[in-house]
Amino acid sequence: MSDDRMTLFELKEKAKWSSDPEEKKAAIKELSTHGENAISELQEIMSITAYEDIKNACAEAIKSMRTRNNVEVNETYATDSSSNSAADVVATKDQKKEKFEKEAKSA
Repeated sequence: MSDDRMTLFELKEKAKWSSDPEEKKAAIKELSTHGENAISELQEIMSITAYEDIKNACAEAIKSMRTRNNVEVNETYATDSSSNSAADVVATKDQKKEKFEKEAKSA
């Protein structure tokens, strides 16, 4: 398991099982810094927790990551003068996803 995957797992477990609500929220906030890689972990936390504040923290983290990701894709599109269509932007995003998946398999 790669270091990044291990970190995601540890943060997810802390957010799910810690007895301290503030520690849970801190783990969720940290997960949100890992971008799209952490969305499934945040969704899992949301599905098992009974606490509305934890569910809300997860929902906000996911919303924040998706907003940041859209800005990142739009900035890539805006700064890449050779890209002339939205399809080029989607291809760039897909390439990032493929690269991540390859790295995950090789780790």
